[in-house]
Parts: sequence; C-alpha cells; structure tokens
Amino acid sequence: MVSRPSVMGIFKIRIALTETEEVEVEQVGYVESQKISYFQVDGNRIMTPAALFSDLQEVAINHSDFLGYTVDFLTERKLGWVIINCHLQVIRMPKLGERITIQTWCEKCRKMQAIRCFYVLDENEEIIMKAISRWIFMDLENRKPTNIPEEMVLKYRSERESSIPGEKFLMPKESKDEVAITRSLLITRRDTDTNGHANNVKYLEWAMDDVPDEIYDDMKLKDVQVVYRKECVRGDEVIMKTYIRDDKDHGKEVITFITDKEQAVLAQVVTLWR
Repeated sequence: MVSRPSVMGIFKIRIALTETEEVEVEQVGYVESQKISYFQVDGNRIMTPAALFSDLQEVAINHSDFLGYTVDFLTERKLGWVIINCHLQVIRMPKLGERITIQTWCEKCRKMQAIRCFYVLDENEEIIMKAISRWIFMDLENRKPTNIPEEMVLKYRSERESSIPGEKFLMPKESKDEVAITRSLLITRRDTDTNGHANNVKYLEWAMDDVPDEIYDDMKLKDVQVVYRKECVRGDEVIMKTYIRDDKDHGKEVITFITDKEQAVLAQVVTLWR
C-alpha cells in the first residue's frame, strides 16, 4: 500500500446536514492516503471490493502498529484480533489513479470485542464510503476469546460516533425454496495468511466471482456485508452457494453462503447492486 505519512490524533471531516448545509466534525483515530493502483482495479478501471477490504484491513493493522501492538508483539503473547463482521456502505467506488484517504477509529473497545469504523474520502475530502466492523480479541493458543487488557482499551478507545449508527450486523437467511448457483473450490497456499487460515479478504473475492456479469458490469455496487463464522485452512474444500434476489428499489441482492463439505457455514457475503 503506497501511502503518505500516517497521522494519529484529531482529523476533521465534513458531514452533509442537508443538500446545502454541512458541518465540520472532529474524529480521533488514524489516517492513511493512497493512489489507486492498476492491480487494485477491475476491467472497468474501478477498484474491486476485495482490494478495498484489503486496504481497510491493512489500515486497521497499521493503526495497531502505531499504538505499539504490532503483529510480532501480539504473536509473542499468543494473542490476536479476529474479524467477525464487516458492513460497507458505498456512495461510489474509486477509480484507477484516484487518491483516496482512509480514516479509522475504534467506536467501542471493551471486554472481548472492539467496533472499528472507517470513512473513505476522495481528493475533495468528500466521504465516498462508510464501513463498520466487529473484532474479537483472541487467545490464539487456546482458540478462545479473552478480555482486552485495560491499557489496550484506553489506547484504542476514541469515544467517537459510529460510521454507521445503529448497526446490528443482521444478515438474510438462506431459503430452501430458492435455487442456488453452486460450485466448489480448494483452499491453496495463495489463499492463506500468516496464521495458516484463509485470509478474510478471500471470502469476498470468491463471492464476487459468482456475481453474474449482467449485474457486475451494468449496475453499481451499493452495499457489502460479510460475516465470518468458521475458519478454513489450506487443503480444505469449500462449497459456494449463491442466490439472486430482487431488491425493493429495483436492484439486485446477491447472497453467497460459503460452507464446508458438511454444510457448516464458514462465511456469508451479501452485496447490493442498483
């Protein structure tokens, strides 16, 4: 990720109140800027959702590094963060060559979980995307959630408002009456990260491959929701089941369930197109 110098502290954003009125709001957190590269875009020269999620994940890691909680620091103590949910609201996706700024902060950090928020801004400092995610703090040796140390809570906590107020991370249910588009795939070396499990971004990447061309090419992505339920590792076979539903505003909702061979749900990805 090519970035300008990172800043920890107070940064300002403009929030529209009406079509003609806006207010400047302070946020506490971490910010990075980058120019959209060729390898991050699709055939339409638009940044892919997987590339965006990868950048959000990278900025979250860099925020932790900045606070002193590096990957090495956590690994030595057999601790780590595991993402459970992510919700992205899209005003528009950035294009090839465009410079964007990603802001992140922790809305809440207590007990065993943290709520991390993001804004993505364009070169005019206009918000083009909002995202919110839920993370669980893990004892990696015992594979169980553990309490976040108080010192860490104090460093992460910002007491700033949510990027998506009232978020409940609710996902649509699978319907037995619908016909699914199905395929299987094998987890390979390129799919895994430092802990040997399939990287979070890969689930979204697999799901986007199953969005029909007439939706992907002719409609605009407006919303992405992901829930992670169970890990998979190199050598595992996973099953993709994708459903297409009509949205109330004449759009399309693409719902993908990613399961293991025993039909246990590993992850669910929902995208909305209009």
